[in-house]
Amino acid sequence: MSMIAGTIIYVVDDKTYFLVADESADSSFFAVKMHRHDTDTALGSILHGLKADLGIDPNNLRLGELAAWHTKRGDTAEDLISLYTFTVVDPSLLNHQRIEMAGMHFKWAEGLVDLLKHVDVSGVTQLD
Repeated sequence: MSMIAGTIIYVVDDKTYFLVADESADSSFFAVKMHRHDTDTALGSILHGLKADLGIDPNNLRLGELAAWHTKRGDTAEDLISLYTFTVVDPSLLNHQRIEMAGMHFKWAEGLVDLLKHVDVSGVTQLD
Protein backbone atom coordinates (compact mmCIF):
# COMPACT_ATOMS: atom_id res chain seq x y z
CA MET A 1 0.00 0.00 0.00
CA SER A 2 1.21 3.50 -0.88
CA MET A 3 -0.18 6.94 -0.19
CA ILE A 4 -0.95 9.29 -3.07
CA ALA A 5 -1.85 12.97 -2.67
CA GLY A 6 -3.72 15.41 -4.85
CA THR A 7 -4.92 18.98 -4.92
CA ILE A 8 -7.10 21.12 -7.12
CA ILE A 9 -5.93 24.59 -8.05
CA TYR A 10 -8.07 27.41 -9.32
CA VAL A 11 -7.79 31.16 -9.65
CA VAL A 12 -10.44 33.71 -8.68
CA ASP A 13 -9.79 37.45 -8.93
CA ASP A 14 -6.05 36.85 -9.40
CA LYS A 15 -5.87 34.76 -6.21
CA THR A 16 -4.80 31.13 -6.41
CA TYR A 17 -6.62 28.60 -4.23
CA PHE A 18 -5.61 25.02 -3.34
CA LEU A 19 -7.76 22.16 -2.09
CA VAL A 20 -6.41 21.31 1.38
CA ALA A 21 -7.35 19.90 4.76
CA ASP A 22 -6.56 21.83 7.91
CA GLU A 23 -5.34 19.55 10.65
CA SER A 24 -4.85 21.71 13.74
CA ALA A 25 -2.36 24.42 12.76
CA ASP A 26 -1.02 22.61 9.67
CA SER A 27 -2.61 22.22 6.28
CA SER A 28 -2.23 19.06 4.22
CA PHE A 29 -3.22 17.83 0.80
CA PHE A 30 -5.98 15.32 0.08
CA ALA A 31 -4.48 11.82 0.27
CA VAL A 32 -5.68 8.30 -0.51
CA LYS A 33 -4.27 4.78 -0.28
CA MET A 34 -3.21 2.97 -3.41
CA HIS A 35 -3.26 -0.84 -3.30
CA ARG A 36 -0.86 -2.16 -5.94
CA HIS A 37 -1.84 -5.76 -5.19
CA ASP A 38 -5.35 -4.79 -6.39
CA THR A 39 -3.77 -3.36 -9.59
CA ASP A 40 -4.60 0.22 -8.55
CA THR A 41 -2.77 3.02 -10.31
CA ALA A 42 -1.73 6.25 -8.62
CA LEU A 43 -3.76 8.49 -10.92
CA GLY A 44 -6.78 6.20 -10.79
CA SER A 45 -6.63 6.08 -6.99
CA ILE A 46 -6.56 9.86 -6.55
CA LEU A 47 -9.34 10.43 -9.11
CA HIS A 48 -11.50 7.76 -7.45
CA GLY A 49 -10.90 9.36 -4.04
CA LEU A 50 -11.80 12.84 -5.27
CA LYS A 51 -15.05 11.50 -6.70
CA ALA A 52 -16.02 9.06 -3.93
CA ASP A 53 -14.93 11.11 -0.91
CA LEU A 54 -15.49 14.68 -2.12
CA GLY A 55 -18.07 14.33 -4.89
CA ILE A 56 -15.79 15.97 -7.46
CA ASP A 57 -16.47 14.91 -11.03
CA PRO A 58 -13.16 13.91 -12.68
CA ASN A 59 -14.56 15.21 -16.00
CA ASN A 60 -14.41 18.71 -14.47
CA LEU A 61 -10.66 18.38 -13.81
CA ARG A 62 -7.57 18.67 -15.96
CA LEU A 63 -4.29 17.11 -14.91
CA GLY A 64 -1.72 19.81 -14.25
CA GLU A 65 1.61 18.79 -12.79
CA LEU A 66 3.03 15.81 -10.99
CA ALA A 67 5.16 16.66 -7.98
CA ALA A 68 6.26 15.09 -4.73
CA TRP A 69 5.22 16.20 -1.24
CA HIS A 70 7.16 15.82 2.00
CA THR A 71 4.27 14.80 4.27
CA LYS A 72 6.21 15.27 7.50
CA ARG A 73 7.77 18.57 6.39
CA GLY A 74 11.16 16.90 6.12
CA ASP A 75 13.64 16.77 3.28
CA THR A 76 14.36 13.07 2.95
CA ALA A 77 12.79 10.49 0.67
CA GLU A 78 11.26 8.71 3.68
CA ASP A 79 8.28 11.08 3.86
CA LEU A 80 7.93 11.73 0.12
CA ILE A 81 4.72 10.80 -1.72
CA SER A 82 3.43 11.60 -5.20
CA LEU A 83 1.31 14.74 -5.51
CA TYR A 84 -1.02 15.20 -8.48
CA THR A 85 -2.27 18.70 -9.21
CA PHE A 86 -5.42 19.39 -11.16
CA THR A 87 -7.07 22.51 -12.47
CA VAL A 88 -10.83 22.81 -12.38
CA VAL A 89 -12.69 23.46 -15.63
CA ASP A 90 -15.80 25.01 -14.07
CA PRO A 91 -15.49 26.01 -10.39
CA SER A 92 -19.27 26.54 -10.15
CA LEU A 93 -19.72 22.75 -10.43
CA LEU A 94 -17.81 22.12 -7.19
CA ASN A 95 -20.02 21.25 -4.23
CA HIS A 96 -18.20 23.23 -1.54
CA GLN A 97 -20.58 22.05 1.18
CA ARG A 98 -19.83 18.38 0.50
CA ILE A 99 -16.10 19.11 0.23
CA GLU A 100 -16.19 20.88 3.62
CA MET A 101 -18.18 18.05 5.20
CA ALA A 102 -15.25 15.78 4.26
CA GLY A 103 -12.83 18.08 6.10
CA MET A 104 -11.44 19.77 3.00
CA HIS A 105 -11.71 23.29 1.61
CA PHE A 106 -10.08 25.69 -0.82
CA LYS A 107 -7.50 27.94 0.78
CA TRP A 108 -5.72 30.96 -0.66
CA ALA A 109 -2.09 30.18 -1.50
CA GLU A 110 -0.85 33.07 0.66
CA GLY A 111 -1.91 31.08 3.73
CA LEU A 112 -0.17 27.90 2.57
CA VAL A 113 3.47 28.98 2.41
CA ASP A 114 4.65 26.33 4.88
CA LEU A 115 2.80 23.55 3.06
CA LEU A 116 3.88 24.64 -0.42
CA LYS A 117 7.55 24.93 0.46
CA HIS A 118 7.50 21.16 1.12
CA VAL A 119 6.40 20.35 -2.43
CA ASP A 120 9.26 19.15 -4.61
CA VAL A 121 8.87 19.72 -8.33
CA SER A 122 12.52 19.30 -9.22
CA GLY A 123 12.21 15.77 -10.58
CA VAL A 124 9.09 16.09 -12.71
CA THR A 125 7.78 18.09 -15.63
CA GLN A 126 4.44 19.65 -16.37
CA LEU A 127 1.96 17.32 -18.02
CA ASP A 128 0.19 18.78 -21.07
